[in-house]
Amino acid sequence: MELKRFNQKDIIFALDIGTRSIIGTVGIIKDKKFQVVCEKYLEHEERAMVDGQIHDINLVANVVQKVKSYLEEELQIQLNEVSIAAAGRFLRTIEVRADIEPNDDEEINKEIVRSLELSAVKKAEEEITATTEGKLYCVGYSVKNFYLNGFLISNLIGHKGEQIGAEVIATFLPRSVIDSLYAVMNRVNLKVVNLTLEPIAAIEAAIPKNLRLLNIALVDIGAGTSDIAISSKESISAYGMVPMAGDEVTETIVQEYLVDFNTAEHIKRSIVNQKEVKYIDVIGMENSVFSEDVFKLINSIVNKTAEEISKKILELNGAKAPSAVFVVGGGAHTPGILEAIAEKLKLPAQRIAIKDRQAVPECVANNELGSSGVTVLGIALTAIRSLGNDFIDVLLNDDPISLFNSHKHTIMDVVLQAGINPSLLISKNGKSVRFSYNGSKRIAFGEYGTNAKITINGEEATLETEVKANDNIKLEFAQNGKDAAPKLREHIKSINSVSIYLDEDIVNIEPVILVNEQVENLEYIIKSGDEVKVFLPCKVSEFRKYVLRDEIALSKAGETLEDDYEILEGEHLFRKSESLSENQVTEKSQDTERNISKESYNETENNSLDISNEFEVGVQKKQEVIKEEFSSITVNINGENKTLNGKSQYVIVDIFDYIDFDLTVPKGIINLILNGENAQYTAIIKDGDMIEVFWSDR
Repeated sequence: MELKRFNQKDIIFALDIGTRSIIGTVGIIKDKKFQVVCEKYLEHEERAMVDGQIHDINLVANVVQKVKSYLEEELQIQLNEVSIAAAGRFLRTIEVRADIEPNDDEEINKEIVRSLELSAVKKAEEEITATTEGKLYCVGYSVKNFYLNGFLISNLIGHKGEQIGAEVIATFLPRSVIDSLYAVMNRVNLKVVNLTLEPIAAIEAAIPKNLRLLNIALVDIGAGTSDIAISSKESISAYGMVPMAGDEVTETIVQEYLVDFNTAEHIKRSIVNQKEVKYIDVIGMENSVFSEDVFKLINSIVNKTAEEISKKILELNGAKAPSAVFVVGGGAHTPGILEAIAEKLKLPAQRIAIKDRQAVPECVANNELGSSGVTVLGIALTAIRSLGNDFIDVLLNDDPISLFNSHKHTIMDVVLQAGINPSLLISKNGKSVRFSYNGSKRIAFGEYGTNAKITINGEEATLETEVKANDNIKLEFAQNGKDAAPKLREHIKSINSVSIYLDEDIVNIEPVILVNEQVENLEYIIKSGDEVKVFLPCKVSEFRKYVLRDEIALSKAGETLEDDYEILEGEHLFRKSESLSENQVTEKSQDTERNISKESYNETENNSLDISNEFEVGVQKKQEVIKEEFSSITVNINGENKTLNGKSQYVIVDIFDYIDFDLTVPKGIINLILNGENAQYTAIIKDGDMIEVFWSDR
């Protein structure tokens, strides 16, 4: 998808603020999937977070600002709202059930179910507050079961009943943890529209609903914490957290090799694919260590981390191992961690698997971030669900199009969602050809284009027409007009030839057509910038050049003719090489003129050209070209006077050849105002008319 071709209202912006790094992801809903359009991964320059808890608000805010600025620059938009997740460092969970009695014979809808869920969350908050000191904040909940008249049911919507219930697992964190996250968001001018918990987000992405029938543990191993979620019986049954993760391994390397934290991270990542790793310790000495030795060093802490994770899984899952364990997060690639978890849970090694982005069916994204990029997708998916939005489906030329129901949609939104370039909906007139004809400026106009035709449920519509679910939209693309390709014969009305007697022969002087000083025929296609001249070569110099194609001298009545002598109808000329007496010349000339008057004048009528078009050339005395009279008018367009010429009558669409108004990039609806009234493209305009043309949203 091209980045700029979506409605900004459809944007979902998710931030995964981790102990070691921050991932910002921007996406939209397309074809009922979250499609990533741009994202940025940055690591903290300093250790601003420990075990998922923000320690230095300003340092974290600086990195978030860099991520946000990058995304805004790439997308050329401003990001104002964000969805985030909190780590489970001080996580408290509680399971409660709430029941309500709906109205008699009332069909249960989404609003009623939402109210039921919130009633359960409120009850959970009251119970956990009674046993805990300090303020707590609900960061997420999952519905474990629904009940209809006391019986389990998977979906309440559409049913009727006397009593409905919901069993939820609600998750709470200390208010101080949440306040630090909000403080960071305030510093970068982002409004939090959804807050969830990292294990909730991770399981939302990595374990789709069709897999939650299975007993699966999801472990998000980050830098500071390992968040755990358990699924079984089509629901998320438990959450938990272990305060051990990748940082424990890194800190062991720090202590052993006397390096700073970032260098230790480099060593930890390098031992996977290098036999020996070089590094500089805090003293400034360059050292190297074999990867095998580092593996031996971290083996005990890896086993300890795996043991704590396994204990928490067993605790959350009723003292039994799950059927499988999915692992996400950057720590999933810690050397030996998967094998150790399999051993502690007594599961086959193939039952422990790393999940990357390819395993998230509800998202479309590249896999560059691998398992580290799963949680941020889950944050986005959780936000979409919590906002209560669903989809509406419409038909566009019989193809189904799904729109994320986050706001009112128009046909333009449908067109964008379908991947259609809006420029295809606005026609362009064919290019005009501007040329000069015997010194006068002329224009041959291109064909008018045909704009797109849009109907919705059989009725005429525009791009701004609002759409509803199941609307049937028909769209006929705009057709551009053909470029002008005028032929010379289309611009000549009629020109008579001139007949004379040359020596003993009758010669017809036909019109000469010059285009850019080159002789052309009537089938020549005129191009922009051409200089066209049509004339009778009646001057002696022209007659020799274009008729005789010979520089021989000509004479009349014994006198040599000058180059600028104008040859007239019926004259008798002689080639200079022939020598006749003056009496012979005079007698011959008189005979010739009498013959021509009887024979050639009628022939002249037959030799005339008669080709009709909008530009006419008639017959004048002495065979001069007559130009058709065209009117020019002056109109006021958007406050400026413009003179239109080259036509006998003008319509509004003609003004676009005289003003700078780009029709190729649609910016809304084109408004045409003629003398204060709305007008059509084909409205006739007159001298002195006042015209306004502009774009508007409606």
